[in-house]
Amino acid sequence: MTELRVLRYEVVPYGQALALQLALRERLQAGEDHAGWLVCLQHPPVVTLGKRGQESDIVSPQLLAQRGVELFRVDRGGEATYHGPGQLVFYPIVRLEALGLGVVDVVRALAEALSMTLREHGVETRYDPDHPGVWTTEEPPRKMGSVGMRVSRGVSTHGAALNVQNDMIPFSWIVACGMPNAPLTRLRDYLEADPDLAAITDRVLHHFAQRVGASLVEAEEELPESGWQASQPLPTVGR
Repeated sequence: MTELRVLRYEVVPYGQALALQLALRERLQAGEDHAGWLVCLQHPPVVTLGKRGQESDIVSPQLLAQRGVELFRVDRGGEATYHGPGQLVFYPIVRLEALGLGVVDVVRALAEALSMTLREHGVETRYDPDHPGVWTTEEPPRKMGSVGMRVSRGVSTHGAALNVQNDMIPFSWIVACGMPNAPLTRLRDYLEADPDLAAITDRVLHHFAQRVGASLVEAEEELPESGWQASQPLPTVGR
């Protein structure tokens, strides 16, 4: 069975995590002979704009700066989203050929892994390909997870973010997912006690591995000493 190497970190600045993704991608593109990595971490407060994102999706760049929220334009699909502590982020840096899958398959597998984990915690969700992400099945549906990826020379970067117990107020500082007033939520609001972030990470990894037909191997990689820097005007990085 194909193996994927799991890399676990705590809270990592976005620019540093992006530098890690690109370094791992380059190693796979250069011929490193394995399927790739699953990077699991959290970020300090940061807003990213995907390929369809507009600067108008940022309600107030000045407010973000005042609150110490970094701002990046990146090459994943989608529009604006927010990351912060308490939100779990999963980056599959994988050779699609090694998995025998296309990028749509990996995106759906990641979304399904989030949904299956949420179902185990009593929350029913579904993947909406028209508004990429994981949405609750209540009325109105609420978005609990975001998915956006990119493939370059057969290797994927970026991935998914699951709102678990992160502060939701910063989402009001952006036009999340290109949807003004998009209804957003987090897992903590559906539970009686604080969720176990490590246990949720384990379940997402388990379900993703099952969906893509891979086994998981714990691994370690040093984080880059420095990373991409947020700046104004927004740079496009990760190409």
